[in-house]
Amino acid sequence: MKSFLEYKLLPFLINILAGTLRFKSKNVFLPKNAVYIFWHSQMIGGWYLFKNKKAAAIVSQSKDGEILTGILKNWNYKVCRGSSSKGGKEALRDLIEYGKQGYSIVITPDGPRGPANEIKNGALVIANECSIPVIPVKIKYSSKKVLAKSWDKFQVPSPFCKCEVEIGNEFFYEKYLEENELVDFKNKLKKEL
Repeated sequence: MKSFLEYKLLPFLINILAGTLRFKSKNVFLPKNAVYIFWHSQMIGGWYLFKNKKAAAIVSQSKDGEILTGILKNWNYKVCRGSSSKGGKEALRDLIEYGKQGYSIVITPDGPRGPANEIKNGALVIANECSIPVIPVKIKYSSKKVLAKSWDKFQVPSPFCKCEVEIGNEFFYEKYLEENELVDFKNKLKKEL
């Protein structure tokens, strides 16, 4: 019974909820071959934004990742399974291949376990290897429930709420940077998230 709720009912309900969101973009949004990043806490709106848009994503090999994989495959994503703790190198290699084939690469740079709102290096490696930009995506729900006990203060948007999206500037990560420069580069990205 529990597996039915987790693997069938929950994805079904998330799909319905995401479908009710009223997206409003502050600027023109035409997905292209780039690495798009948004915070893990805002993934419902973020992932749905790229539904049926030639997108690829990385998802952890955890039980929660299995649920997300089902949702994203339903939304026509190419899904690569792995994280920093398990299968990450292989998944990163697969995402780089999708990036070279013209896919939008969609990543929560602070997932799957945090720390919250801190950018890890995966998105930058993909952008560098594929010679494509990193583009921050700022997401704001007009109404939401915040899961205060989750590591990222996960946001569940209210049905039919407005989901305001702001597509950031293009940032090219053309060469690997030393630690201080890397921190500065990540801070520029964070300002647009």
